[in-house]
Amino acid sequence: MSPRASRGYTGLALALGLVLTGCARETPAVAPSSEAAPGVITLTKNHGPLQVTPRLSLATGNFWPEDSDAGTREPTAALFIFDANLQPPSQQHVRVRAGQTVEAAGSVLEISEVIDRGDDQRLRLKLRAP
Repeated sequence: MSPRASRGYTGLALALGLVLTGCARETPAVAPSSEAAPGVITLTKNHGPLQVTPRLSLATGNFWPEDSDAGTREPTAALFIFDANLQPPSQQHVRVRAGQTVEAAGSVLEISEVIDRGDDQRLRLKLRAP
């Protein structure tokens, strides 16, 4: 094989690698809702924002344990709420824990689970009308 042909394959391999790397970053941040639990949304750490209604997008991050009213430590997370109907569009930041309810952008978000286990950091919530 000539050196010129070899450079062509090297360039093609590099381009293909860059395309595949870009595709890997585009993986959805949210696990699809199961048939058993429709309306349940799972957000993973530092992914999003994910549009969950035409008006509402959500993202999460900053997981850490905090003291609860019962004197125990519970995992908490930052929930970033984006409301597209406000002009200019609004972003709200709320610290949440399991069992909490947050009203935003015409919806109620019921926080069912906050998981903080090293690299496994996620927030599970249910979306419902007010």
